[in-house]
Amino acid sequence: MNGSTPKYAHAEIERRWLVDLPAAGSLDGLPCCVIDDLYVADTRLRLRRMEDAASTVVFKFCKKYGGEDISEAIANLYLTEAQYRTLSGLPGQRVRKRRYAIAGGALDIYGGVSSLAIFEIEFATVAEAVSYRPPAFARVEVTRDPAYSGAALAVSRGVPAR
Repeated sequence: MNGSTPKYAHAEIERRWLVDLPAAGSLDGLPCCVIDDLYVADTRLRLRRMEDAASTVVFKFCKKYGGEDISEAIANLYLTEAQYRTLSGLPGQRVRKRRYAIAGGALDIYGGVSSLAIFEIEFATVAEAVSYRPPAFARVEVTRDPAYSGAALAVSRGVPAR
């Protein structure tokens, strides 16, 4: 990030892989969080609604600044439900996924015909990220592939454009 992070932002250091779902094991009985994202048109903004297994709902508005390699500056603002409703009318593309906490990271399963599954994990440092060995079910790394960004998956409705 060129050594400087915008004010109020923090570095998000993560890696992502396509998943072989059968190799990940059964998800039956595991709690999941349902995430609805709106990627606002012509911006780097994301509006998010997250509902966990206990029906607790969290609303966030995120700015992604772009980044280098596996690190990107982001800033999150937590919203009330009324604020979320106001912003949810913005133009953009939506995507829904189910998130499971497994293997120290997050397994995101996108709806739709393909049931695309992506495992992602965040790190405190770039060095940790570089040295990390993913679990066996994480098959193909897509960290640097823009077709697998959340915004691209919203546009393609969970089916990567190839």
